[in-house]
Amino acid sequence: MSDVIRRLLALLVLVCAGVCATSAPASAAPACLKNVPPLSQQTIRADAVLIGVLGEPVTKKGFVTYPVAVEEIYKGDVGEEASVSTPAKVANCGLPGLEVGAAYVVFGTVEGDQLRTTADSGTAPATDRYVEQVEALLGPSKSPTPPEPVEATLTMVADDAPTLQRLVAPGVAMVLVGLLGLVLVGALARRRG
Repeated sequence: MSDVIRRLLALLVLVCAGVCATSAPASAAPACLKNVPPLSQQTIRADAVLIGVLGEPVTKKGFVTYPVAVEEIYKGDVGEEASVSTPAKVANCGLPGLEVGAAYVVFGTVEGDQLRTTADSGTAPATDRYVEQVEALLGPSKSPTPPEPVEATLTMVADDAPTLQRLVAPGVAMVLVGLLGLVLVGALARRRG
């Protein structure tokens, strides 16, 4: 009988270990990843969507902040450089393990002078396929650097500037025509009268 009890205990231990092993990964995922919206909704709720290369992060007050060298902009007002922060803990829906020096498609909401991103925002490595999906929804990107301003050049139409006589002549001609018209009308009026 003790042999039966040992086998039942061993079976019970195996069942418990199996239950614990299968439930551990589900509880490790943050709650925000349970209902991740589709990419189309992520593009709508983001204030900015860009492609950039991440620099060395700084962790402060529960957030990891990455400097980003912006390469392409799909949505929002972003310059050549941006600052993107995310919660420092995965359990808080953060992305603290982003790879420095890698290019990412960043979906962010504006908070002060930074962009905030989370695990459910759409931020992901900038693979060709993912970039194509983003472009299908948002259209082509624009460059973060504004185009060089076009310098205006003035071209002289004539070699010499017009003289005062040339500028005044049309006005004098109009005055003379007006006076002649008055004289003619006056002469016709006297003839009839």
